[in-house]
Amino acid sequence: MIRHSLSLVAAAVLGLSAVAAPAQAAPAQAAPAPAHAVAHSDLGVQAAPTGCTTWVEWVQEGSNSYYYGRGNVQCATGRYKVKLQCRNMQTGVGYVVYGGYAVNAPGTATTQCYSGNVAEGVYPVEDPLPTVGVTGCVSWAEWVHEGTNHYYGRGTAQCDTGTYRVQIQCRNVQTGQRYVVYGPTVNAPSISTTTCNRGNVADAVSGVPA
Repeated sequence: MIRHSLSLVAAAVLGLSAVAAPAQAAPAQAAPAPAHAVAHSDLGVQAAPTGCTTWVEWVQEGSNSYYYGRGNVQCATGRYKVKLQCRNMQTGVGYVVYGGYAVNAPGTATTQCYSGNVAEGVYPVEDPLPTVGVTGCVSWAEWVHEGTNHYYGRGTAQCDTGTYRVQIQCRNVQTGQRYVVYGPTVNAPSISTTTCNRGNVADAVSGVPA
């Protein structure tokens, strides 16, 4: 039942637009990611691990507070950790959490987001990490707060290795004009983040080599 629900959650997250402001949500709800969140993986093809399956589980706090905050990964080959792309549902801010221990296939690597926060993406991380190239990038959009309005106008990218920056395809929702902006260059695993022009939304966010 949970895996079926999570399939619907993943489908909702990956097919989203970032046009409207999201509704505020309590952090302890057992709910999927906000309806207009943008989150995806830029993971490239790696020699190991292979045959990986990921899933998200509920975390229980108190008698009736459940939220999808724990992520798991299991692979058929290789040695790996788990990485979660998490979100604070009250602020709209995203971040990345790595599992503390690496496991050998077919073991399950697991970790969880901060208390009350949800996991919007779960990814395997090769151990040890590759020594060259930009690998394991994830990216997402965050709310920009202007008065009582919230819109997905900020983009963030984070990678496991390499030197990179965030790239955002922005859109002016009134004119339909599209344009691209870049964030600062950083070294892994730091985040690179920037914002579209005022009032404009982030339609697509990615991490690109610098």
